[in-house]
Amino acid sequence: MCTFLIDNLALRVGNEKGEDEADTVGCCSLKIKNVEYPQANFIKLDFLGKDSIRYENTVPVPPNVYQNLLKFAQGKAPEDLLFDRINTGKLNDYLKSMMDELSAKVFRTYNASVTLQDQLYVKNEHGIDPESVVNMTVEKRMQFYTKCNREVARLCNHQKAVAKNFDE
Repeated sequence: MCTFLIDNLALRVGNEKGEDEADTVGCCSLKIKNVEYPQANFIKLDFLGKDSIRYENTVPVPPNVYQNLLKFAQGKAPEDLLFDRINTGKLNDYLKSMMDELSAKVFRTYNASVTLQDQLYVKNEHGIDPESVVNMTVEKRMQFYTKCNREVARLCNHQKAVAKNFDE
């Protein structure tokens, strides 16, 4: 289940947190309260991700994934871990057993790369034929690449945060 969520939703794997760190969540640290089941074969994820940026997304999932998630949640309290028998280390060890250097982070990076490639090389939702990019002005080309990068940011839940020195 974890690999499905990481691969299909580009979730971060999630590390265990110390008491002095924010209660951010990744796939291996999802709690029951972070997952809702609004209708058959849909899940809603809602949690604080890296840098305390909220991840909120309702997505369709295959019926077997939906049923398995319901089974993982059955009989657990809202603060309990959804995946209570796995952690980041175990998940990455499992992935490395299939291929050296394979990790949950590699899945996420792969998804971002494929999304960018699709945006750049397929006539996309922006209505721009990729072959016409070479004939664009630099300004138009920058706008095109920015739109493509936004799709990657959306996939990975990258959001602009307030600058650390904003108060200054």
